[in-house]
Amino acid sequence: MDQLTIVHLSDTHLTDDGRLLYGRINPWRRLAQALSAAEQLAPDVVVLTGDVADRGAEIHADAAKILAEAQYLLGCPVITIPGNHDPAGSIGSEFNTTRLSTGPYPANTVHDIDGLRIIGLDSGGFQLSQGNIDPAQLAWLDRLLSVSAPKGSLLLLHHPPLESFSPALAGRGLQNPQALAALVAGSDVRAILCGHYHQTGASQLLNVPVFMAPATSYNMNPFAPSEVIQENCSWFSVMRLSAASVVSVPASTAQMLPLHQRTENYLALRRS
Repeated sequence: MDQLTIVHLSDTHLTDDGRLLYGRINPWRRLAQALSAAEQLAPDVVVLTGDVADRGAEIHADAAKILAEAQYLLGCPVITIPGNHDPAGSIGSEFNTTRLSTGPYPANTVHDIDGLRIIGLDSGGFQLSQGNIDPAQLAWLDRLLSVSAPKGSLLLLHHPPLESFSPALAGRGLQNPQALAALVAGSDVRAILCGHYHQTGASQLLNVPVFMAPATSYNMNPFAPSEVIQENCSWFSVMRLSAASVVSVPASTAQMLPLHQRTENYLALRRS
């Protein structure tokens, strides 16, 4: 199996009306910087695991336009699922344009990346901190996993199926992780990719690795007794997947060569 490179973005928290997060963070620029940085990694796929918008902001048409441009420039699929800040149905047909099929809800999608199956799950729960995969989605996933993919499967969902390292985020993960664990046990699922906690992390759901991406917008200090914002740059994860291993590492735009013009071009799309 050839090695595949996956760029994992999460929690962009895009705002409307020029609002800055915490009065000082421009989430649109951070997304543009992360997509510009991804160009240097030549990814086989880019995934975005939810909270595209901040607090239900009506930005999804503009976000879809930027992600479509990234898909064209990077020459690879961009796969998006919703989070608890994205209203139901907001990740619709203008997203995930390379999908092979759609499940119970518009953001439940299936993609093929050179034999690797990527399954998007909508753990949604708009305005709820805790996520849920309902019986219809579980049945759909069960049917999919009954047939193995040539290079295995990756699952995408917003809410991690495990507790946060940080006590400040306790009780905000997936509501029914046992139901998901029962389906992935013994299946071809290589890893589960998620976001939501605004912290890098790794764990296991039974024997399946779980990788949590840092937020592209801002992150939380996992060692702080309360939620302390870390905002120095845009963060994302880079995953390398081969027949023998799945490796994920955090990366930041500060570690990449600057691509200022590409960043400005992405931002110009929103203004057009």
